[in-house]
Amino acid sequence: MGFPVYRKRKPVIGLALGSGAAKGYAHIGVLKVLEELKIKPDIITGTSMGALIGALYASGYLAKDIEELANKIDKKEMRKLFKITFDGAGLVNGELLNKYIDSLLPVETFNKLKIPFGCVACNIIDGREFNFTKGFLRDALRASISIPGIITPKVLKNYALVDGGLVNPVPVSLCRKLGADIVIAVNVLHTPILKCKCTDFPVIERIENYDSNKDEKVKNFNEKIKLMLKQEIEVLENKAKIIGSLLNLNDKLNIMDVISQTFMIAESDLANFRLSFDKPDFLIQPDMSSIKHFDFYKSEEAILLGEKEMWKFAAESKISDRLKNYEAVKRFLHR
Repeated sequence: MGFPVYRKRKPVIGLALGSGAAKGYAHIGVLKVLEELKIKPDIITGTSMGALIGALYASGYLAKDIEELANKIDKKEMRKLFKITFDGAGLVNGELLNKYIDSLLPVETFNKLKIPFGCVACNIIDGREFNFTKGFLRDALRASISIPGIITPKVLKNYALVDGGLVNPVPVSLCRKLGADIVIAVNVLHTPILKCKCTDFPVIERIENYDSNKDEKVKNFNEKIKLMLKQEIEVLENKAKIIGSLLNLNDKLNIMDVISQTFMIAESDLANFRLSFDKPDFLIQPDMSSIKHFDFYKSEEAILLGEKEMWKFAAESKISDRLKNYEAVKRFLHR
């Protein structure tokens, strides 16, 4: 009678891609390196930008395909996608984003994906985490990317869903929940630094008493009216400049920066906190401080930062060898 033969079980590899808007382009760089290393995730989870990129990869796109899509977004395209509407619960109503997401996705529902996928949103009504693992992909992604105050929430039944970064910026826990043995996590919020120039905010000056000579009041009355009208026009022009700067695409501070940076700082702290107990097996944290929240036209730079960090991490951690020897590592850890 021979000895029983135990077959080595291939580890279930999960990939958790974090939130971070344009910083999330680094995920594409990470995916490119993973493909080079021949490491294919069996499960993918994502939050916000990580959800969008994760869903595209899970639907069959290769990293280079997603890179091509990202590189098509220039400043003009960005203005179109984030058109200001002041639609009650957000500056952008998200209709154009809906259409854009629909145009990218080759499948409509989660069960048609090639790789099991899940993404995270937050119910803004009660603050609870909402995990999508079934249903329509476009609804899930639209909810997960809805930055509070900027993009209107996605309303589904009794839920008003916004960016999952509010509750689970790097969804390692969802990866485990879906069955991952090993989780590779990518946190692009590790350095929430805003690099921009501070600018003078427009200040409306009060109308001064331009006529100190009482005897000439009648004579100067028309001039004062003209001056008041001129100042009112300047007030309107300043307001127009403020509105126009909502999607200011230069390096000066604007209202979108203030809202998004506030959100990003909170997300970064939460990500660090959750990663301290939802510990992944491998954590990649590229320095994305040169990319602002809405720098979607800087895809090449952001992707390269992700690539560089992943190659550096691969060299230092020997991730390929460790995954190949998963059974030995597992036995060692549990003996």
